[in-house]
Amino acid sequence: MSERKGTGKGMIGLIIYVCLSAAGLTLIKLGLGKNSTLLLNKGGFDLTLSWTLVLGACLYVCSFLLSMVVMKGMNLSLFYPLSAGLIYIAVCVASYLVLKEKISVQQLIGMVVILAGIVIMNLGKK
Repeated sequence: MSERKGTGKGMIGLIIYVCLSAAGLTLIKLGLGKNSTLLLNKGGFDLTLSWTLVLGACLYVCSFLLSMVVMKGMNLSLFYPLSAGLIYIAVCVASYLVLKEKISVQQLIGMVVILAGIVIMNLGKK
């Protein structure tokens, strides 16, 4: 029973990790286009960062730290494929909704295959 309870917490942590990671990456992409510069000159360098970029970087670092906590309580053979597949899907959706990027038919098919793989991986889990 306690193993099942831990798995539920691990899955909740995994979902939060995926959301933080996708949000962080999306905000980083947004922030790179808005008043973010790095200029090198003889006297050193000038660095200007947008709040969007900084917030995205903070979320991404938080997602990394959370991933270590979640990974500790899950099998790596389950954690890594689930997180990689779900982050890919979440980033595609966020890119479409927030960045107005197009999603190709091949990407849609890939997302369906990833979701099918995730379901198949978890069919035998108790």
